[in-house]
Amino acid sequence: MYIKELQLTNFRNYVRETLEFQPGIYVIQGNNGQGKSNLLEAIYSLCFGRSFRNFQENDLVRWNAPYYYLQGSVCLQQRLYRLEMGYETQKKRKVVKIDGKTGKSLGLDQKCPLVCFIPEDLELIRRGPAERRRFMDREISQLSPLYRKHLNRYNRIVSQKNRALKEIYHLKNREELFKVWNNQLVYFGSRIIQKRSLVVADWSEMSAQNYEMLFPEGPRLRMDYDTFCSPDVARDKIEQLEAAFSDKIELMAKEEQRRGYSLLGPHRDDLLFLLDDKEARRYASHGQQRSAIIALKAAQLQLYQQQKEEPVFMLDDIFSELDLRRRQECFALLRDAGQVFLTITEKDSGLGSFLQQFTFPSFFLQVHKGRVAKKERIK
Repeated sequence: MYIKELQLTNFRNYVRETLEFQPGIYVIQGNNGQGKSNLLEAIYSLCFGRSFRNFQENDLVRWNAPYYYLQGSVCLQQRLYRLEMGYETQKKRKVVKIDGKTGKSLGLDQKCPLVCFIPEDLELIRRGPAERRRFMDREISQLSPLYRKHLNRYNRIVSQKNRALKEIYHLKNREELFKVWNNQLVYFGSRIIQKRSLVVADWSEMSAQNYEMLFPEGPRLRMDYDTFCSPDVARDKIEQLEAAFSDKIELMAKEEQRRGYSLLGPHRDDLLFLLDDKEARRYASHGQQRSAIIALKAAQLQLYQQQKEEPVFMLDDIFSELDLRRRQECFALLRDAGQVFLTITEKDSGLGSFLQQFTFPSFFLQVHKGRVAKKERIK
């Protein structure tokens, strides 16, 4: 896959900008607040119909503008897709088009192999379970359109059930209502748990190999999906998982009523990082934690490559967060990508000697006040 063309209108701090790309590495340089990250956000939003940040659509519209509009073309599985996405603030209307037809985002209809590495990811291990759940949901949704559908349905049901639990003593026929909600939670939640467990197992195996390459004498990395049942149950037949979920949720019913919210399901689960079987969040150094995340990002690229598709890799201004050694670790990841977008604040970030190692072309873009002020080929 590669991004071929991108046009931004009233998106973030861009008034209007049109860019053409080809497979290769694009180094995007500019001071903070000039629009480097916004350019990556536009690419991601166009591919998946949503930002990689937790913002509302209104936040993406340029200040005092009535709308934003993105369009571009993506080459995926040897086919060129024409993508459009826009949002009108007054009507609160969002439109996504593929090849001129209104529909869902490309990320929900096709497997779109794009891996995004943002500064917040480096703190993933140290943050709370909610951040790690968001990470799993964001990344697995790209691998599976069905997963996102199940997730959306599940989240709506949890919200409905939680509202009912807060008003349980005012509800009529509450036993029947909770039975219906719990049945739906079991159905959609079991499929979310199973998919998470399978994907995390793949990530864990590949991440462990990557981490060992970086630190041959260091601790061994493992990732676990932490849910109410064992990994064997989570990855076995869906009927077995549903039965275990149903039994457990029935046992939790009185405690849920006492507390006033749902206590069991994928919305309560976590992603664990372990070094020599010790929880990395508690026992690993800051550098070890960051290296574990770098190993995970490499695993995400490798998983896409197994599907015979070269991924797009976006690194959003993470070099300022890394020492020289871990910058080199990040550079090693680029070998598994077909197209790379890399933002930096300083032009002399040691990229020149590194870029010479690759046969595919590299380009330099300078961003200033929402405009690409300079574009040149490096090699």
